[in-house]
Amino acid sequence: MVWSSDKINMRSFLILLSLVLSQSLFSADTLIVKSSLFNKKMMSYRLITQEYITNVNGYFLDIKIDTCFLFLRRTDKKFVYRITYHADEAGKNPVKKSDPLKLAEYIVRFDSASGKAAELMSWKDHRDRLVSDFSVQAAAALISSMQFEEQKNFVNDEKIVRKIVMPDISPLFSLFGDTLRLDAEYMRLKPVRSPMSGKDYLILGSLTSEKPEGTKNTILFHARNKAGEVEKPQLLEEVKEYLFKSAPKDQPVPEIQSVVLNSESDWQYNKAQKNMIKISLADVLVINGQSRGNIRMFELWDQE
Repeated sequence: MVWSSDKINMRSFLILLSLVLSQSLFSADTLIVKSSLFNKKMMSYRLITQEYITNVNGYFLDIKIDTCFLFLRRTDKKFVYRITYHADEAGKNPVKKSDPLKLAEYIVRFDSASGKAAELMSWKDHRDRLVSDFSVQAAAALISSMQFEEQKNFVNDEKIVRKIVMPDISPLFSLFGDTLRLDAEYMRLKPVRSPMSGKDYLILGSLTSEKPEGTKNTILFHARNKAGEVEKPQLLEEVKEYLFKSAPKDQPVPEIQSVVLNSESDWQYNKAQKNMIKISLADVLVINGQSRGNIRMFELWDQE
């Protein structure tokens, strides 16, 4: 084949562009976040949950702290794990609490390429529990029959159910499979759930990473999402409606001047182990300067 000078120049340019992009995207500062889960028979995380309320001066009005252990045990099916909560680090005693999400069992299939939680195989069991809760609410006249049918149809979907019942499990593996430059800041949309309505808001935020000085394999990831000017008016109306419904009839509803919803996530990843060592998930709702926070802290406890 005979190449003209223009074609040769264009071909040379494309080769050069390809090399530049390759060096840019896959430089020494680029990391593919990989998971070692599939090499493990079992992994467990200690989970510390902290819920609190503070006043406008930052003083704690109420605080609740709870500790349990999250176990992932491999089944006889490839990439499928049984996930349960336990009160002890040996994983023998079930949790002693009324939270239905921690009393349930999860059969989860992980994506072999990315390492993310890909399918909740036991989703129908969880769906039936949700529908049962809706039925109780309908019987107590807390929701109408039409709302019951809407909710029932809404949760008849594996992805929806997985999102509702796996708020602890999915974030542990959400970064696996991603290719990230350590010197870059990424814009990131995150669904943040309103504690009043349960509605998810897609809130724009950032994702950054860093390698602490003096470490060889430790990488820290930080995600920061804060409700903006689009979400704040909607949240304000939600709070007003919630207070109007929940406040005693003989008491006036307080005036709501400001509502803030923040979500912060931090992961400590070890490149050599290919695992998340520590994870912190914090959602904070601020109404008129008074904060209500829900913090979940995971620490890799055991693996084999």
